[in-house]
Amino acid sequence: MNPCRKIWIELYAPAAAVGLTAASVLGGCGAGWVSAASALLVSMTTAAGINALVCRRIATIRKRMVSTSGQSQTTDALRAAARELGPVRELFDEAVNLIARHEGSVEQSAMCRTELEARMNVRHKQARRLEAVFNSLTDAVVVVDNLDKVSFWNRAAVRLFGSLAGKSDVDSAVLVQPPELSLFPGLREFIATTRSRAGASTTRTQESDITVGNTARSFQIIATNVQEDDGPSQGVAVILRDIAREKEVKERHAEFLSSATHELKTPLSGIKAFLEMLIDGDIEERDEQLKLFGFMDVQIDRLTRLINNMLNLARIESGVIKVQREDLGLNEVLEKALDVVRPLAAEKNITIDPQLSDLYLPVHVDRDLFGQATINLLSNAIKYTPEGGTVRLRSRNIDGEAVMEVRDTGMGIPAADLGKIFERFYRVAQNNKAAAGTGLGLALVHYIVTQVHSGKISVESEVHEGSCFTVSIPLGHRHSHRRKSAESNLCTV
Repeated sequence: MNPCRKIWIELYAPAAAVGLTAASVLGGCGAGWVSAASALLVSMTTAAGINALVCRRIATIRKRMVSTSGQSQTTDALRAAARELGPVRELFDEAVNLIARHEGSVEQSAMCRTELEARMNVRHKQARRLEAVFNSLTDAVVVVDNLDKVSFWNRAAVRLFGSLAGKSDVDSAVLVQPPELSLFPGLREFIATTRSRAGASTTRTQESDITVGNTARSFQIIATNVQEDDGPSQGVAVILRDIAREKEVKERHAEFLSSATHELKTPLSGIKAFLEMLIDGDIEERDEQLKLFGFMDVQIDRLTRLINNMLNLARIESGVIKVQREDLGLNEVLEKALDVVRPLAAEKNITIDPQLSDLYLPVHVDRDLFGQATINLLSNAIKYTPEGGTVRLRSRNIDGEAVMEVRDTGMGIPAADLGKIFERFYRVAQNNKAAAGTGLGLALVHYIVTQVHSGKISVESEVHEGSCFTVSIPLGHRHSHRRKSAESNLCTV
């Protein structure tokens, strides 16, 4: 409200009171109602004139203050100017007090508003920060109210529900509308059970499959009732973790233990049976005893190979064996591997045919590990190639990669087994009688090539025709890899 208007209101009441008093006095003196009315009119006119004078004076003082200091809220300066008003000083002081109270309330309101705006900005920043954190999670987070309406979901949930609902290439910018839980009955039932058991436990966890149409995925679902203190539930927060990979690892681990147990049990059972025969005296002839000792020696060798392969694979995967890569020529590693297997080939009258590149093939490899992988491939080729056959080792440069091929004229691998040949303990059933093995040699080769040296390995085979294993690793020494990486980074800038 305008200060002058407030002053007029404040002055009007006492002026009216003065007029009424004068009217009563005049009336008591017999002056009549005309004199009383005149007195009231004079008092009101006087108040209006005083108010106009005060307002004009205040306006003059304010203009003077604005022109000098740029401010118009200094009540102390108004009081200091009261002396210029003479006889209306008291009225002016009252007007200044009214202005001071008015400006104080306005200032307090402005301060409260500023404080509230600052708090709101802080809350908005915290909300955006929390939303960014939730959106960075790989697990889907969904919050539903007591009516099963989705009130919040992060980007992982957007992609998850979009894919389950049959939408491809789903992003938060595309799938804005929250999904209906009716599309996912398993999740809806789990949330309902969690809400009904809020008194017993605020959190429930289970592993289950969520199926939509023909799509089924395994999740660990963690649902928590959202409530303040001991109040009623405000909704349910759900976290969905995709555990397909974990289940696959568990299954592979179980298969590994089962296969390892079987592989260990078979030779141990044979050794125990032979020992019992010798201890019971069932075999008295020296030649028969020596034959049993020979069988046990073969089984012990099989156990030793199995344990060594398992230990080597476990040590490499766990990092116990430190990978020490160095700049070498590929042919240098291959020639040493050939020296190791030549005696094995000579025992079966198998021809080793090295076809190594005339060019220098620079590689950055672990000499021992890559050499072991090459030896395993050559040994397998010799093992499953009949007498008089041929094993060829070839090296070359193909499209900037160092390529090694091990080709044999052996028994070959059926097409149905090619996809499993690099799995642990997997052996081709029809080739089991041809040679002893543990089923870990090719698994070790695959790990050394793909995990240690960032390479690739593949196999082609025809039954009774032979097999060809092809290994590709990056070509170049360490400094060249760094230069290529730097050039790639520059190209992406």
